Amino acid sequence: MFGLLGLVLILVAWAPGVAETIRQKKPGLKLEFIIIYFLGSLCLVVYGIQLNALPFVILNALAAMVPLVHLYYLLAGRGLQGSGK
Repeated sequence: MFGLLGLVLILVAWAPGVAETIRQKKPGLKLEFIIIYFLGSLCLVVYGIQLNALPFVILNALAAMVPLVHLYYLLAGRGLQGSGK
């Protein structure tokens, strides 16, 4: 019960930041942090699988997607700058 409650609360907390990144079309995070965040979340997914803890796996799988959104806009922004737009 507490695992699912924690999952929902964390997702609610992340949603505005991800929505803002998508709206502004630029990340609020540095590349180094994005990579570390993604790798850390990925490691926690594997750990959750080992523990057979579904809420932990779901939460960290979603957490791994958050930095990917930032990475997309970081790379898209660099592409736009490089093409003269």
